[in-house]
Amino acid sequence: MTSIPAQPHDGPHPTHRPTLRPHGGALGPGEDPLAHDNIHMPPGWGRVASGLLLGIGGVSCVLTALYPVLAGGSGDEAGKAAKHALASYHVGFLYALGLALGSLGLVMIMHLVKAGWSVTMRRQVENVAGLLPVALALGLPSVIFAGTLFKWTKATDSLAQHKAPFLNEPFFYARLAVYALLWLGLSARLGGLSRRQDLIRDPELTRHAVASSAVGILVFALSVAFASFDLIMALDYHWYSTMFGVYFFAGNMIASLSLWALVLGAVRAAGRLRGLVTAEHSHDLGKLMLGFTVFWAYISFSQYFLIWYANIPESQVWFMVRKSNGWENVFLFMAFGHFLAPFLVLLFRDVKRSSVVLGGVAAWLMLMHALDLFWQVRPIVYALENTGTPTPGKMGLAWVDVTGLLGPVAVFAAAVVWRIGRGVLIPSGDPRLAEAIEHKNYV
Repeated sequence: MTSIPAQPHDGPHPTHRPTLRPHGGALGPGEDPLAHDNIHMPPGWGRVASGLLLGIGGVSCVLTALYPVLAGGSGDEAGKAAKHALASYHVGFLYALGLALGSLGLVMIMHLVKAGWSVTMRRQVENVAGLLPVALALGLPSVIFAGTLFKWTKATDSLAQHKAPFLNEPFFYARLAVYALLWLGLSARLGGLSRRQDLIRDPELTRHAVASSAVGILVFALSVAFASFDLIMALDYHWYSTMFGVYFFAGNMIASLSLWALVLGAVRAAGRLRGLVTAEHSHDLGKLMLGFTVFWAYISFSQYFLIWYANIPESQVWFMVRKSNGWENVFLFMAFGHFLAPFLVLLFRDVKRSSVVLGGVAAWLMLMHALDLFWQVRPIVYALENTGTPTPGKMGLAWVDVTGLLGPVAVFAAAVVWRIGRGVLIPSGDPRLAEAIEHKNYV
């Protein structure tokens, strides 16, 4: 076995550097996989793309804000237009937030299971999780104008009064603040440990990350579940589901894994991470995408089946609204597009081992996740207000449904591109780095 000679790269060198035996990459004889130009993006990389995405996002946000004026109308129609615009924006905010939260969950899971194979890929998930401040800031319009979007804020019926100890504005805002602080703390803690390890190469920091993840995963699970109740399920306070928190988590994980695949594909297309991220790593990432695609389908069907079987009117309202007046087409299309099609494609080994094909599947899954969130949030705009009866409203599609989603998502994507181009592309001080480089699939 021939070791690869060390080349200069950022950060202090460990006393004994592990022998690296990369395979499956495009490294030349004797080339160091940890060379500076292999673990850093080219100077200025992504600057144009980031600026373009930021511009698209900014314009989309402005158009969404102006929709009530541009749509015309007065009185009830103007109020409905404002709610339509805010609901569409809320979909985009939830999408950006879910990408950051799903990435944070992935970081903790990788630490807890000691996934050495993923070390050379993990920094990109840490980058997205580190953008939680951006995702949370994008949610300010939804929070500030909660009275327009959440009908429980103005409801006076008996059910609203019964739920008032939980669904009241001071407690609602307090809960959101607690969620934000917990998520920001976890993201800063894990990201800080990883980047500090790049500099001092201390294996003890990995143990700290595992310990933090053990506590953090419990905090994460509870806070994400309750956030889904507050930000989505409470849009219609008549409805409830004991599985909705898991449903929200499953969708976020699929989207985050898909973004991970797209980011790694872009970095590898720029000629970086040679010998560090190979077909072997893409294969395992594809397995995770396949697994969570099945998990999302299982949770989605289970939630629907239990509500159908129980046949309780209060539980049926949510699905009745989403299975009529055109929404049923979205419902049926997701069964094919969000589950059956990607499931069948991801079964093939060659698909999972090709970063290009896997990237195509990832892009499709991200579109399906956007459609899923749209299907969850938007029907509430044109359904009858303050009623527990399953009376659906029209779809009321408009251009603001595109700009509302595109605004927050494009701004968040600009932040992702900007962050990738700065800093080391891998956790270069992680003690399991050699394990990741030597990783190989046998199935």
